Amino acid sequence: MIGLEFTISGGNMKTSLRKWAPFLFLFAFGMTTAAWTQDPGTVSDPLVSKSYIDQFFRFRSIVLPGGNKLNLNAGAMLVLRSGRLKLTCPKGKALVDLTDGKEIGPNSMLPTNHLILVPDSGNYSVEGQAICLLLVMGVHSDK
Repeated sequence: MIGLEFTISGGNMKTSLRKWAPFLFLFAFGMTTAAWTQDPGTVSDPLVSKSYIDQFFRFRSIVLPGGNKLNLNAGAMLVLRSGRLKLTCPKGKALVDLTDGKEIGPNSMLPTNHLILVPDSGNYSVEGQAICLLLVMGVHSDK
């Protein structure tokens, strides 16, 4: 046996490391085992919680009657599923069509089944030319 002798003096009391070695070994083994048993990314230890995903990354379906407007925030995303939707925005501003990689300028009609991103807070709104079904995320308000 290795001669490990560690002395703690406190008054007349002397304690050797040999007495504590089994307890220290069991403690270290227990801590290592506890670390190994956790599986990150599982139901018991998720990397990201479902409520976080639902709160920030949830598309919702809305119906926009013809003639009604929908105001959009920066970072909003939408997909026109059916109907006709016209973009209203200041000159020089545009939405980004992530599906085609193109910009959609003022007074343009939005394509169906394309993911559209609002890149900044440039006073964007879309107006339904007919009844529209949309998937939206980050919508500010509708009038």
